[in-house]
Amino acid sequence: MTISIHASAFDVNSWYQKITLTFINESGNPVDMNHAAISFTASGHIDPWGNSGGTLKGNLPLTLNDSSYGTLETNNIIINNSDALLLQPGERGTLSFSLAATQVPVKMSAITLTLASSSSEDAESEILSDEETPALPAADEQPAEPDVPEKDNDLQELGLTLNVSELNTASWYQRVTFTLTNLYAQAVDLNQLQLNFTASAHPDPYSPFQGTMLGNQAVTLASDGGWPIEKNTITINHDGALMLAAGDTAELQCYLAATQMPVAISDLSATLAHDPARQGKICVHFPAMTQTVALKPAIELLFPAGETRRFVGEWGEVLTIGDLSAGTYRLTVPVLANDEMQIAPVESSFTVTLQSGDAAAQVQVSCLPIVRYASARLMIDAPALGNAKLTVDIADATQADERTVTLIANQPQLITRLLAGHHYTVNLQPAMINNRFISAPIQLTGFIPAAAQVAEVAVAYQQSALDTASFVTVDATLLGLPDGVAPQRYLFSSGKYQYSLMLESGSDRQTLALRFAPGLYDVQTDDIFIDSVPWRCEQAGPLRLLQKVNHVAQEFLPGVTLQVKGWPDYLAHGGVTVNAPETVSLYRDIPFSALFKYDGFDGGGDPVPATEVDVNGDGFLDYATLPIHKTVALVRQIEKEAGRSVMPVMVIYTANASGGSALADLQDAQKLRNHFGNFITQCLAAQSYKDETHPVPATFVLNPDFLGALQQGPYGYTVVRQKNSVPVNAQLAAAIQALPAMAGFIAPSLPTFSDDLYGYIQAVNYLVRQFAPDVAFGWQTNVWATGTADWVLRDTADPVAEGQAIAGFIHELGVYSGEYAPDFIAFDKFERDCFSPDALAHYGWNATCWLNYLAMVKQVTKALLTPAMLWQIPGGHMPTVEEGVSKISAAHFASGGTFLWVTPALAAILTRSLCSYSIRP
Repeated sequence: MTISIHASAFDVNSWYQKITLTFINESGNPVDMNHAAISFTASGHIDPWGNSGGTLKGNLPLTLNDSSYGTLETNNIIINNSDALLLQPGERGTLSFSLAATQVPVKMSAITLTLASSSSEDAESEILSDEETPALPAADEQPAEPDVPEKDNDLQELGLTLNVSELNTASWYQRVTFTLTNLYAQAVDLNQLQLNFTASAHPDPYSPFQGTMLGNQAVTLASDGGWPIEKNTITINHDGALMLAAGDTAELQCYLAATQMPVAISDLSATLAHDPARQGKICVHFPAMTQTVALKPAIELLFPAGETRRFVGEWGEVLTIGDLSAGTYRLTVPVLANDEMQIAPVESSFTVTLQSGDAAAQVQVSCLPIVRYASARLMIDAPALGNAKLTVDIADATQADERTVTLIANQPQLITRLLAGHHYTVNLQPAMINNRFISAPIQLTGFIPAAAQVAEVAVAYQQSALDTASFVTVDATLLGLPDGVAPQRYLFSSGKYQYSLMLESGSDRQTLALRFAPGLYDVQTDDIFIDSVPWRCEQAGPLRLLQKVNHVAQEFLPGVTLQVKGWPDYLAHGGVTVNAPETVSLYRDIPFSALFKYDGFDGGGDPVPATEVDVNGDGFLDYATLPIHKTVALVRQIEKEAGRSVMPVMVIYTANASGGSALADLQDAQKLRNHFGNFITQCLAAQSYKDETHPVPATFVLNPDFLGALQQGPYGYTVVRQKNSVPVNAQLAAAIQALPAMAGFIAPSLPTFSDDLYGYIQAVNYLVRQFAPDVAFGWQTNVWATGTADWVLRDTADPVAEGQAIAGFIHELGVYSGEYAPDFIAFDKFERDCFSPDALAHYGWNATCWLNYLAMVKQVTKALLTPAMLWQIPGGHMPTVEEGVSKISAAHFASGGTFLWVTPALAAILTRSLCSYSIRP
């Protein structure tokens, strides 16, 4: 059995590119490609977050493994499908992926294939490596002759043919036509039709959409946010049926905006909302409720292909799930719960088999009696105990509900989801606080919570004095705080002993009011904020209070000045815009502080601007076309309606390392000149929006991925650290001289910078201070800057060391040094929702990972004495069972929103029921 493998031609000088493998079955028998393993060695690896596709991709995620040997990596791909993936005799199949280089020129070995069905003895005879692909070619050699190109723009699936007009691969902006042909023997409804394709481009949402495929409502555009390759979806919308007769064709024209050259489209497909081949249905009958309940009945449906979707119905009604193909479906009825009640099914799962594409099945759901919940607010009222921590055990008489809760003395704690009408007891665990033995009384505190009410519970306790004869005296000196700071409360803890005491904030020596049990003590106290600067007492280690008289000193140190000009004096958050008019309505009644937008067009700083945005052809973006003008107009309208300030934040590239190396941006004289001119224009435009109510007109986030890429691959940038390696002064002067007249532009007397990477960074900082002196700005770095983002996942993660490494690298470059230093530093996280398929393996963070990330951020800001912006944190959250996918689809589940903004009520829910994920400790 023989399968030949052919690799598409690739650019040996590209840091990031698509590779397509074509497999041809040259035998006389079908070959099952499911679980087939493809292996090769290259000076790069398959990007696990990049796009993959092709007819042999399978309907399950690829398994990717790689091993590094210096700059070479051994890559292994395993194809996964839910059943056999047959390649028929004489047929060809394709598999595409994105290759991220570790160095250029790119080198690649022969490619081998091992079938899962092959024995080790037969494997070699079944594999034919592409003889045209040289093993680890030199820089001047071409890897693999190109095979017949993929027929991505002529795909027939389920009776439809979709193709796209011929592309100009060198155009950043062009008009394209999608043509759909109905090969069914009956008319099909195009309403909600989805056109899917992968491209180094996306449809321009602001250009006109035309053609017979278009409905009477605007199309819906969606993208996976990939860079530079995107998975795009265009959805056709109509207010009713939009029929296409059998054999007829329909067209859709739009403009395509490229993100990378050459422009390419692949993986075209068309999906009907109501496909003639999918007319099966499952009817789910939900029971009627005798009383109104807020919870909605739901079904989780597992499709034959492995996809799970959630459907929400109404009590006493029939939920019809339609557009189903023949196959076996598994239905799960979830337990529904909120803080008021729980509704559980009698049977939690059903299996239904549809024998044909137009079959129907009936499912009857029954529920157990409703369990009513109640709440209670517990408090230990004991001023003498200060803020000490106590533990209580709460249990109902039947022991059906038992839980352990930590209370802080003198602070109420809300407990939810208690069984209404049940008798609970509160058992206080023994504690030794302020030299008193605290314990539960003989008669435990009891209460009976009622539904729809909050029971106020005063937890009873008894106390007795401890024998302190062997205890020690403690003298304390507090250093560092400015004069006039009020006394603060401190909590000293050592095993079973706690002391909660008020201490004066002056530097005079003071004897603590109580004698301490000998031991090693941790000390906790709140930060003290003075003029936006947090003063923190950081304990280097436990206090050793073992002597008869102990003298301890605690030092407060000032932290980073948190206030950034133009920003509020609280934790601010914002969102993004594409400058669409509906931005105003989408953000209405949302209390946000900033609106983010990329201030360019090609995604990389526009070093060679498109003619549409450089009408006079001077190589610079035209002032009037800059996105900031639309962004500020939207922000001002939002501010007017909301009656509060909103900061426009523009993301700007003066060097693009997001899609590969940024060396050309620094070393190519024309590109460097154009970048400088573009940036000056952007600075002037931002500064022009300063007025009495907007003294800080905008904020800049500079050069995403640039510092991270420099640190991750420093050797590729060694050349620009050398003297006279970057023509900073000459090209900055050339840009100043060539810029057209525009508002606010006066050519300055330029300082002299070093002609290297260090001088380039200082020149960029200077341009902001010179041409946009009232704009706040900061550079961006990455969680993966030290080599990989996976460090946050490891049990041995050392966020302090990671932060020190990042801060040290940035300090060496001088980014935050000198008279033009930025105002803040931005920290990136992969912008995809972290439980999406392309992010889950590396960015599906739990609470520990998030704490590692924040600890790294803290260390960097501490070392650079610069406040932080957390940038591109995905807004998805972890839905509860009740929410399901009613608010967001499973592809947009994420932990960031839940970790950062969780409410106490949601925290209680998360300990009990998550839709698809559980929190790891």
